[in-house]
Amino acid sequence: MPADRGYRRISHPDQWSRCAHTSTALLDGGGIELSWQEPATTAGERVGDTPQGLAFDRWCRAYRSLPGQGRVAVLPDDLAQLPEPVFGEPCPGALSGPRGLAVDDGNRLYVAESGAGAVHVVDLRAQRLRARRFLRSRRHPRVRPIGIAAVGRGAVVLTADPVRLWRFEGRRGPLPGPVVHRPAGAKGLRCLHVTAGLGRVLLLWSGPGSAAVVADPAGTVEVRVDGATDLAIDHDGVLVVAGAPGGVFRRFRPGGAEIEPLGAPGYDGGAIAIAPNGRVAFTTADGFAWTSGPSLRYPLSGSVVTYRLDGGIPRTRWGRVFLDACLPRGTDLRLRLLTTDDDEVTDPIPARAPVRGGIPVLDPGATPPLPSQLGLRDASPSRPLYRRPTGPEEVGRPADDTDTFATYEAPVDAPPGRYLWLVLELTGTGLNTPRARAVRVERPGHRLLDALPRSWSRDPAGAAFLQRFLAPAEGLLSELDDRADARDLLLHPAAAPAQALPWLAGLLALSLDRRWPEAARRQLIAEAFGLFRLRGTGTVLARLLRIYLGREVQVVENWRMRGLGGTVLGGSPGGPPAPALAAEGSATAALGRFTVGGQPGAGGDGYTVTAHRFTVLVPGRLDPDRREVVAGLVERYKPAHTMAVICQLGDGMRVGRRMHVGLTTFVGPDAAWHPAIVGQVAVGADGVVGLPAVGSRVGDEAAIWAVRVG
Repeated sequence: MPADRGYRRISHPDQWSRCAHTSTALLDGGGIELSWQEPATTAGERVGDTPQGLAFDRWCRAYRSLPGQGRVAVLPDDLAQLPEPVFGEPCPGALSGPRGLAVDDGNRLYVAESGAGAVHVVDLRAQRLRARRFLRSRRHPRVRPIGIAAVGRGAVVLTADPVRLWRFEGRRGPLPGPVVHRPAGAKGLRCLHVTAGLGRVLLLWSGPGSAAVVADPAGTVEVRVDGATDLAIDHDGVLVVAGAPGGVFRRFRPGGAEIEPLGAPGYDGGAIAIAPNGRVAFTTADGFAWTSGPSLRYPLSGSVVTYRLDGGIPRTRWGRVFLDACLPRGTDLRLRLLTTDDDEVTDPIPARAPVRGGIPVLDPGATPPLPSQLGLRDASPSRPLYRRPTGPEEVGRPADDTDTFATYEAPVDAPPGRYLWLVLELTGTGLNTPRARAVRVERPGHRLLDALPRSWSRDPAGAAFLQRFLAPAEGLLSELDDRADARDLLLHPAAAPAQALPWLAGLLALSLDRRWPEAARRQLIAEAFGLFRLRGTGTVLARLLRIYLGREVQVVENWRMRGLGGTVLGGSPGGPPAPALAAEGSATAALGRFTVGGQPGAGGDGYTVTAHRFTVLVPGRLDPDRREVVAGLVERYKPAHTMAVICQLGDGMRVGRRMHVGLTTFVGPDAAWHPAIVGQVAVGADGVVGLPAVGSRVGDEAAIWAVRVG
């Protein structure tokens, strides 16, 4: 392979945004696809123009504000309807227009009581109202809170008339928050909602029509979404904007790149929230529900014309084109190419941004020119792509069987030229779309023609044919050369391909278990020599188990648990043996009427009970497969004359006989500790819902959903 050969790449979202798009959209993270069209929906009836609230606690219980009823309802599960009032007959609650709701990391519920100009702070653990704070300013004796968003162990409150942000830190508050500036183009719009997440605070400005703007407190516009009714930021930082009832929820990455929307059947226009499990919930006429993936429609065709790629020197003979693409059944992706040596482009085609998912282009003047209108007509005819059975052409990048994208290859079927443009033609089925993630072009191509008789390449048509004909063979030889140059990577545990790990372990006389995670296998190979020197010891066994399990494991030899000698009162040298009290391995001796120590039980001595025995303490619980692997490791690497017991410490902490903190007991959650999600756990088996009140007794009647604000 020539030393000067390289690649020209297009993979970053900024690069794709500089191309000319027709009926296409940008993929999340970079790439292109056909632009989706929102499904036709029937607009539903909105519950009202006043903002509402929806929030979740750490147990995935939902809290919904009901301004018309003056109370906050607690919804026990995702399909439950609004509960009946606690006292039977419908009656107004004690709250005056509750709207915004939020639950912080300290599991405190914040309620914006708009009518009274107050904020309630409820401790959900103790089920008690901790504080009720009124919002006042110098010019306004009482302001009206309309929205709340949780920020860490506190919350930020949005007030109307005037529009202002306040901070709460548990009971501490209200404290001054960020200064709110009206964004440009938001004249006549009202600030109705606030959301926060991953260090961002965003406000929704909406008007009586369909105009709506999402901006930060400084007034910088994030996105413009017509008909927006509420917004939320999920755990990945994606902004979810709810539309009108019967529509879909649009989603935007930080920076404004739009990704595929979510369906929201039954949304009543009230509120949306992000649950602890990461799903998006929304209010309905009966309670709340979860979003779903909508059935999107795609156009049947689209195209992308790249900006000019520079080969560096005139008359560059370009090599092959590689595309990482996903082609579902019925879809197709074709390629057209255009080359030239002219530095100037007199009539370039107009730049067209993606229909969906486009991001702002920094310094548009730095974008290389697009092809000319006339030159684009002379581009090479479209050709199908060849799917590479060996995966990517890049050395050190093995094929991923779990990835839906594959690498496709095609020769540059165009005359030599310094500059190159690519035209990607996408064809879909209406329900599916092809996707391309990255494009790489070899520059320059192979030079096998220079090694052939000159007469074979005098004719331009014959030279072009030979160039294409020899490209696959030369590419195979070039890849073999690249792999030979990088063969030292095969001997590095962190750089070797996953397929080569068994071979690399064989060089060390080590056999790998396929049930081990790949990262654990690599770590085992890297530490093999050091472990071989200490084989047969507890240190090696503990290290092997830590590598496999990825957590701290203790190997405890039983002789370490013999304890110290004790004193038994009332014994005599000629009497019955003293009981074993904290001295299982000690002998009995007479000291007047006292007996020092004790025997280890009914029979045997300390050596019989403790020698050549050890226990493996594993935090958490093991499934049957991992238990089998652990048992195999213990049996293979322990000394042959010893006996071992595997002890799983479970989910909690055992206090009692032979407890040693840091040795046999681990304080705090371990790998088997998971949050209890209502609807996914069995109460009393693997999760506890709620906390008892002070002074409650086992057996007392208690309602799980007895929390009622107002």
